[in-house]
Amino acid sequence: MKKARLIAGLTQQETADLLNVHRQTYIKWEKDPDNMPVGQAKKFSESVNLNVDEIFFGVESTLSRIS
Repeated sequence: MKKARLIAGLTQQETADLLNVHRQTYIKWEKDPDNMPVGQAKKFSESVNLNVDEIFFGVESTLSRIS
């Protein structure tokens, strides 16, 4: 998630604001995306142009393709 966020040019605070959560909540999700609610994962994926599967199951191939 961090790499996707950085490639999208977003800070942790900006991402938290997009998801309507506190920054600390987003930081926890970034460290452990398995705890992120599905609805929030969908919002995040849309904000960084990835699908939810790429967030939970790996984004390396996609990120190398878009960066």
